[in-house]
Amino acid sequence: MVVAGFALGTALVVTAGAVTAASGGERSSPGRPAQAAKAQSPSVRFASSGDHSEIRERLPIANRKWGKKRVAMTIPPSHLPTLHKGDLLKTTGEVQLSTTCIDFNNVRCIGRRYAFSPREDARIVLASRRGATSGDHVMAIAQTRSLRCHQPLPNRNHHCVLVFPPTTTKIRHPNRLPCRPDACRLNLVVEADHPRARDGQVVLVGADRPNGTVRQDKGRLSAAIVHGRVDSKRFRTAARRSRSVPIAPSGKSGRRVIYSHRINRLQEGDVIEASARHIITIASLRYATFIGTHVVLARGPHAVSSAGLPRRVASGSGDLTEQNGFNCTHGPSAYRDPCLTRKAGAIRIKRNVQRHRHPAPLWINVVTAGLPKGTTANQGDRMRVLPRGELVVRRYRAG
Repeated sequence: MVVAGFALGTALVVTAGAVTAASGGERSSPGRPAQAAKAQSPSVRFASSGDHSEIRERLPIANRKWGKKRVAMTIPPSHLPTLHKGDLLKTTGEVQLSTTCIDFNNVRCIGRRYAFSPREDARIVLASRRGATSGDHVMAIAQTRSLRCHQPLPNRNHHCVLVFPPTTTKIRHPNRLPCRPDACRLNLVVEADHPRARDGQVVLVGADRPNGTVRQDKGRLSAAIVHGRVDSKRFRTAARRSRSVPIAPSGKSGRRVIYSHRINRLQEGDVIEASARHIITIASLRYATFIGTHVVLARGPHAVSSAGLPRRVASGSGDLTEQNGFNCTHGPSAYRDPCLTRKAGAIRIKRNVQRHRHPAPLWINVVTAGLPKGTTANQGDRMRVLPRGELVVRRYRAG
């Protein structure tokens, strides 16, 4: 049974006693007896596919829907906590897929050329095997996300991001799952299709580089298992820190904070969850623009990275989400001006946040940058941030 999740984007939650820090992300303790004991009292256990989550680079384009589906990310049983009766399994995910090979004889081309716009779909399943995508070995636990990623110029999206809002599944009968409760895994399954697709035509899980290689670390798959009541606080802001974003030769030099919220007295074991959306228009620009966004824990309301204290005290080096994005276009496409971005993620605080032995506040910042596509930006070119966006933050206190 799927019940209502949180609003706006992705929701994750975790507690301290059930996780240990590991390279690549927060992961649950492999000690199953300890997990079972902790499940008797209120807790939130967490697992993530972590950094560099993608387990494949290429996704073949089928000529029928779900004809060549593949697993793009997975959380194995060694990291996913045991599921108990009454637990709430909360899942979230992001995956960036990119069209490729639009030109002949281009080093950047990967696979066989195509000019059509493939439909792309993704879903999250509970599974018994690493490569399981359907059938008796899986159970879908999140609504399928889909779009048609536009390939032809000048309105080429190139990159498209499928984002899963928070989904909550109540574990009523653990013995009816497609896996043993202590041996389940989560798979993020993706597919691409078009009626004119031929063998050798692919989309990329990540993004293509000019030298013909694939750049990844563009998404994550996460799960939280909630047992009993866990205390939390919710914060929301719709106040824009920046009303516009410069189009810079380098995206990093033009980064701006769109939304920001202060979080006080963070303690070891706290979990911060953030979901956000913003709307940007490129109406004043003559060209399509890449819009890239990520969410970070920061030391101030205008900081565009997690450098310094946030990076030291939080999991994931203080980054709540990976940075990904898409080309916003003037003409018809999956992302037509004005363009909506959704982001969501979570981190765990590894130790009390203090300066000079006194509690110190930190901020959750939504950071965005823009790059011109197919041309050079003029000095003073800017994207404009429209109202109707927001940032929602939840803090979960362990114990």
